[in-house]
Amino acid sequence: MRDEPPADAQEALAAATASIGAVDLFVFRRVTDDRFVHVGGVGRGEGWAGNVDLVLSEEDWARESVERQEPVRRASATPERVVGPYYQRFAVLIPLSPDIVVLFGRAEPSPFTGSDAELTGAAGAAAAAIDRVSPAKRLADELELLHAVQALSQTQARSLPDVLQHVVETAASALSCELGVIFVSGPGSVAIAGGRAPLMLSPGDVAPVLGALLEHPDDLPTCIQDSATRPLPGPFAVEAIKSYYVLPIGTPPFAVLLLLHTDLQPRGFTTLCRAVGVRLADAAEPLVRTALAVDELERELQRADRDARIDALTLLENRRAWDEALRKRSLGTPAGVIVLDVNDLKVANDAHGHHFGDELLQAVADIVRGAVREGDLVARLGGDELAVLLANADEAVCKEVAERIESGVATHPGLKGFRPSVSLGYAAVPPASSVVDAQRLADERMYANKRLADAAGESRPAAA
Repeated sequence: MRDEPPADAQEALAAATASIGAVDLFVFRRVTDDRFVHVGGVGRGEGWAGNVDLVLSEEDWARESVERQEPVRRASATPERVVGPYYQRFAVLIPLSPDIVVLFGRAEPSPFTGSDAELTGAAGAAAAAIDRVSPAKRLADELELLHAVQALSQTQARSLPDVLQHVVETAASALSCELGVIFVSGPGSVAIAGGRAPLMLSPGDVAPVLGALLEHPDDLPTCIQDSATRPLPGPFAVEAIKSYYVLPIGTPPFAVLLLLHTDLQPRGFTTLCRAVGVRLADAAEPLVRTALAVDELERELQRADRDARIDALTLLENRRAWDEALRKRSLGTPAGVIVLDVNDLKVANDAHGHHFGDELLQAVADIVRGAVREGDLVARLGGDELAVLLANADEAVCKEVAERIESGVATHPGLKGFRPSVSLGYAAVPPASSVVDAQRLADERMYANKRLADAAGESRPAAA
């Protein structure tokens, strides 16, 4: 047997194809009772040699043609699936014998009109020129698979979004897909490669669909060469999608990769494409797992950092967060500071215990939190002292917020007959030169107000 078709054989293949106006030629040879393998051809038939199977039990029209040993013509207004991954508008299948079948395809301008004898003659000339897939073609396929895995592995991406985007873009490119989506359970992360109207997809739309696919791992991987036979739900239920390939990532699967061909280049997935997809899914697992671990570590660090700035009792910002916020304020930037002290907290503790005092402090914290504007910072500076940092605020804004706090405290129904009260002070930048000076001034005013309250036996309005 020849290792590869010689030049004159390639010319014979091309001549046979051109003689009937075809652009694609596939030569199939039987390997089992039910299965023929593609050994070579022209157009897609050349590039896909060794990677397209004709399975009679899956193609009723082809089985009837082989059983009757008669050519069968197919025609459609738009490219439709002919056999395996091959899509075309016009095709003719010609059985030369029970063991050899030839397929011609063309896109335009009209169906094949030659006589059966003319078609059979062209098919016979093509089949005589090739009898098996050349070793060179098989080596090229192996290299293609290797290069795809290398492309996936060679990345500097570390964050979960970047890794997912790299994986889906690499896989879609390797399998020549116009659209690809990857979904990771747990965080519910999604990355999308490609897309166009009507396939402009959003992560929120596709996540439920891929999550549902992941719930049935025994059905994966799944390769559907014609989506009309088993359409995907949701945003994928459009005629533009012609075929799709669903690949699990991990054992058991924790992620799923969906690759799709559309009407831009109607086709399915060759044997090589499916093999490349499996290898890419395997190679993606450690990348995605590492990214998930990094993502979780970053979330833990963020939680720890956030918790280090939160007062555990009131869930307000703590002194550390307050000091950091003051340091970040640009000198002279308009801002306001309100400082308040919960009156008689020691009395409440002595009368009802420290747990009651904690509840009282929490109640006041809730009142202050509800009185400020969105974006303002409320902190517990320590003990019974709270503070508010008002962004872009003058003294009028400080007075308005302070009065809301006082009103909220005054109208509180009380706890166990004990009504909360506070002493307030506020100041703004300008006229204070900085927020530190504003806090100092507000603190002085709060203590002056508190002395008045102690002398009167009740809290007094804030002093500006």
